[in-house]
Amino acid sequence: MAVITCAKCGAESPALEKPPLPGKIGLVVKERVCARCWSEWLGVQVRVINEYRLVPADPQHFDYLVGQMKQYLGLEGD
Repeated sequence: MAVITCAKCGAESPALEKPPLPGKIGLVVKERVCARCWSEWLGVQVRVINEYRLVPADPQHFDYLVGQMKQYLGLEGD
């Protein structure tokens, strides 16, 4: 398993086994976010979806959610 320096926590940790999202953003997450921080994001994501009543299938809602994910994981420049 590959080891990466996580953009969120700064630790050298095991990378995700596969991209968690389709497209370029999935590859960026796989290359820059450790499995532990991704798991933490999944819990935060549920709260964001519920609080803002997002429907991830809606492209605008999905884009908003990706923006929140980038901010949370320290990927704003990607």
